[in-house]
Amino acid sequence: MIPNDFAGALARFREFAGLTQLQLAKKSQTAHSSVNRWEKGGSLPKRDNAEALDEALGAEGVLLAAWRAVATGNGLPEWARDLDAIERAARQVTIVVPALVPGMLQNSEVARCVFRAAHPLATADELDRLVALRTGRLKELPELEVTAVFPVTAVSALTEPLRRPQALHLIEWAKTGRVAVHLVPEGTTLMAPSAPLMLFRLGSGELAAVSDHADGNVIHEDSAHDRLSSQVTAALAASLPLALSLEVLRKLT
Repeated sequence: MIPNDFAGALARFREFAGLTQLQLAKKSQTAHSSVNRWEKGGSLPKRDNAEALDEALGAEGVLLAAWRAVATGNGLPEWARDLDAIERAARQVTIVVPALVPGMLQNSEVARCVFRAAHPLATADELDRLVALRTGRLKELPELEVTAVFPVTAVSALTEPLRRPQALHLIEWAKTGRVAVHLVPEGTTLMAPSAPLMLFRLGSGELAAVSDHADGNVIHEDSAHDRLSSQVTAALAASLPLALSLEVLRKLT
């Protein structure tokens, strides 16, 4: 019998709940021998049994995520293995961008400049489509709340025709209560993450970590969540509070 992450999580949650294996079996309407076998890693329960165990132990999806990670090799359900599905299932996202305003919060002028630099051969129609997709994303996801961390220079270094509209755009989004902007002040450098990083909290309670790279998005394995979460925490610690960030943005308008 080879122990696995689900077996360990099951044992920990059961012990924390102060239940014996027999009591858990009765509470989850499963067999005592099965609970014993699952904790030893002798086998993996079916999904409905994993859900019953999660509910019986009040694990709020954490035990189910451990089961899914062992069963599929990925902590996320199949439907949440691309960025679009993750965004639609998420209720909260923290975005850390080391250089630019996060894509979701770029206004149309800045988004167009970014896409023009990244796709120099794109036609005007193609650029229009990309800009519309990027700038309309938050409106398509009305339940998503955003915490954004990025350097103040992402706005202050823009040329005058771009700077003021982008600053106003961020202020207007902040007024909705859905977006919290935290500016990293000049003189402070974000050493990590080195690429845009997004931590999504799904409606199910699960966590998804996504990095944005030149060759596309990378969805990180569960094993990287602690390390990536610590990078986000460090970035937030280096940034200004929301009120001070908005004060800085107002000075740029």
